[in-house]
Amino acid sequence: MQISRDVEGLRFIGECAPESGFVAGDILCAACGRRIDPHVESRDISLVCTVCGIKKAFWAEAEMQVYLAENWNLLRQACTHPTVAIHRSL
Repeated sequence: MQISRDVEGLRFIGECAPESGFVAGDILCAACGRRIDPHVESRDISLVCTVCGIKKAFWAEAEMQVYLAENWNLLRQACTHPTVAIHRSL
């Protein structure tokens, strides 16, 4: 079952499967659905939608990695929530 979490204009999408547990997927723009890849250059560390211009900027690459890890972890926790488990078993 596919689950998602929207935060700050970004949509984190993952797969919640009984046999494999949680598997992180893509990050999409919540407005237009375009895939967003991390952008890391010396002066620009961000997650940017090249179509809509939605941007989440960071001071350092480590800060972006923590942000991504925290959001993937929240989605992983949702995968084990009882209501998700019920829907997965249907």
